[in-house]
Amino acid sequence: MIIGVISDTHDHLQRINDAIDLFNREKVGAVVHCGDFVAPFAIKLFMKLDCPFYSVFGNNDGERDGLVKAVRSFHGEIYDPPHIYEIDGKRIYVAHSPVDSGSISNLPIPPHYILYGHTHKMESANIGRVPAFNPGEACGWLTGKALAGLLDSQSGEFQSAPLK
Repeated sequence: MIIGVISDTHDHLQRINDAIDLFNREKVGAVVHCGDFVAPFAIKLFMKLDCPFYSVFGNNDGERDGLVKAVRSFHGEIYDPPHIYEIDGKRIYVAHSPVDSGSISNLPIPPHYILYGHTHKMESANIGRVPAFNPGEACGWLTGKALAGLLDSQSGEFQSAPLK
């Protein structure tokens, strides 16, 4: 299964729509948002996805009750980070901020993948022995590069996907 990965949308409605178009065009089986939606009105765009939606809060997500209500309105999920989701038989550790190896080594069962955001930079590395991916910022506000990611849940291949 291909999993769409996105983070740091920061209310940029056009880039959110671009990401939704990408994910639906690629027929992803799920989308994971690593936080920093900012406002509930931005989340509502994700109801146009043709797949399940999983997310965590970021440090700029202030209206938490409104965000929860918006996500649940289309049967999505949102939790405080970090949160482990099981998607396509894989344990996916989702955080907003970068993760250190100590956080992972203390888990009773290690995850298959780590997804995070916050830095606004696309990153791919191992944390301990676990592949970790940051799709970069979807909004493009800080770097000028609006990005999302595509993760093959079986092979672990991760690719960066520019948004229009």
